[in-house]
Amino acid sequence: MKLELLVPTVAPSMNTLRAALVPGLIAGFLSILTSWFWMGVLFHRFQRETPGTWRPEGPRSYLAACLIRFVASLGVACLLTLLFRFHVSSFAPGMTSSLRFALCLWGAVSLPMILEGAVFIRLHPLVILGQLMDWLTTMILACVMTNWWLSR
Repeated sequence: MKLELLVPTVAPSMNTLRAALVPGLIAGFLSILTSWFWMGVLFHRFQRETPGTWRPEGPRSYLAACLIRFVASLGVACLLTLLFRFHVSSFAPGMTSSLRFALCLWGAVSLPMILEGAVFIRLHPLVILGQLMDWLTTMILACVMTNWWLSR
């Protein structure tokens, strides 16, 4: 096997971060909006069931949460870009593969972290459901946006 077969075919001027930056930032912005919907509108009232669990909300906490969404979305966009560039057959470019990757990433990272936290932290079950839906939406947005952006 020749070494050049192991190297992905990428234009020299195009690196992964540059390719993933715009779709990651767009997905991060959309993720902030969907997070507000899931956790700020639909499931926020269930936080009152466990008042001692939550810190006071304010501009600093909202800013931190927004930055986390941007970083997470950018990270997912970078990972998916790498999968496309290295021609990983299970996650080839396409909407179905992108959704599969979003589900795999959510199942491997977000789902266990949220559920393990719920084992030790007193949270209302619907807050847990909201967090799971929130992060699934973030993963889907990042993957769909990256797939769309790279296939244009």
